[in-house]
Amino acid sequence: MRGAVCACLSLVITGTASAQGGRNLGDARGGVEKDEPGSAAEQTSYTERTDRWWNLTGSLEQSGSANILSHHSATGTSYTGLQRLRNRLNLQLDLKLPKGAADGDRAWLGAVDDWQVRLAGWGYYDLAYLLNGRHSYTSEVRSSYERDAEIGEMWLRGRLGDAVDFKLGRQIVIWGRSESLRVVDVLNPLDNLEPGRVDLEDLRRPVGMLRVDAYAGDWTFTPIVIPEIRFDRNPVVGSDFYPWTVAPPERRPSDVEDPELAAAATGIFSGWDVSFHAAWFWNDEPRFRRGPEPTLLVHDRLWLVGSAGNYTAGSWLWKYELAYLDGLQFFNGDGGHKGRLDGMAGVEYYGITDLTVVVEGLNRHLFNYEAVLRDEPDWKREDAQEFAFRATQNFLHETLHATALAVILGWDGGDGSIVRFDIEYDLRDALKVGAGILLYQQGDLPPFDAWSRNDRLLFSLKWSF
Repeated sequence: MRGAVCACLSLVITGTASAQGGRNLGDARGGVEKDEPGSAAEQTSYTERTDRWWNLTGSLEQSGSANILSHHSATGTSYTGLQRLRNRLNLQLDLKLPKGAADGDRAWLGAVDDWQVRLAGWGYYDLAYLLNGRHSYTSEVRSSYERDAEIGEMWLRGRLGDAVDFKLGRQIVIWGRSESLRVVDVLNPLDNLEPGRVDLEDLRRPVGMLRVDAYAGDWTFTPIVIPEIRFDRNPVVGSDFYPWTVAPPERRPSDVEDPELAAAATGIFSGWDVSFHAAWFWNDEPRFRRGPEPTLLVHDRLWLVGSAGNYTAGSWLWKYELAYLDGLQFFNGDGGHKGRLDGMAGVEYYGITDLTVVVEGLNRHLFNYEAVLRDEPDWKREDAQEFAFRATQNFLHETLHATALAVILGWDGGDGSIVRFDIEYDLRDALKVGAGILLYQQGDLPPFDAWSRNDRLLFSLKWSF
């Protein structure tokens, strides 16, 4: 049951990230890290903003939602009225060895130069559970949704000569080109606790890894070793996004003992770029184990080889992603490994002032398909389609931002969809207020078959410093 839900959740959470506007090819670095602190001010590197050897940034945010339709979770919890009133603190500390240090004082650094350190983390408390009555919720919901804190990015970066960089610690590596659909972007798990309502800084979960970037002309070669194994955070028992009353036990790989490996080669040229990717990783989507313990969830080892690229032509940005995965297993069927071919094509248009339009489509084809894979608990189709449409418009001298987003599953939307409308207004440079609506369309397959009444009104207030 739960395994089939995870695949849909991965799509939903990716498709609802805030639009970031136009993207030039200089930033389309498949396989190169992308900082995710949130606001434009926070995304500016501290080394560009100050000559200090340290810099502390962060934000205070209150985000909320209210249910439009009264409904209940599978465990009987009533979801009526106020759903979320979360107060969250984000902090990020960046350090750099002072450039003015005498050569003698830096002799112990050896061949490594340009040392940088990042320490980031967050914590939140949601008042909605106290106001609604904590006893109404399951212990799983309270422990996951009411309060939480986590260390985010935590890494050390340095340079080995003029052509090699290394980075060690918890970090985010974004492969691929899509704004909304995942094909080769498989290295960082996602926060799926509340599908459709995710701020950009919450989208990808950093993972402990060692990466090396070697530069040769227009190309960057990036081997990666990932000893820390983390998976998607999914809805828990008692959430109105979890359609069952119990959660089966789950067996997870061990850190260090079961590492993941990956590599990328990226070329950036005038007007276009291309990247090639390979990964040996654990499937974020668990499946029910066959045999004497059919209720145990396990994760499979997968191989991935793929490619992605961008091409600009005037006000148009064309993009693609293509990946072949092998090692997929299912509860039903012959029990053998199966392969899958994922292909995405998309286009972004920036030809109208202050307007960005993005259209993306994806097909996942499962080889050696068997009809029984359509049954519980696999719920797989031989070909599964996903589409994303996004339009972002700025008004009032770029102080009012409006976004319309639709994520559709299936050629005709028969497997469900999400529609979201957002507006955000800059009260001041670092103070933003927002409102929106999030709508779920019922689908034929889990979990969308149980989400039709989960529609929400959204609001937020965020101060960045």
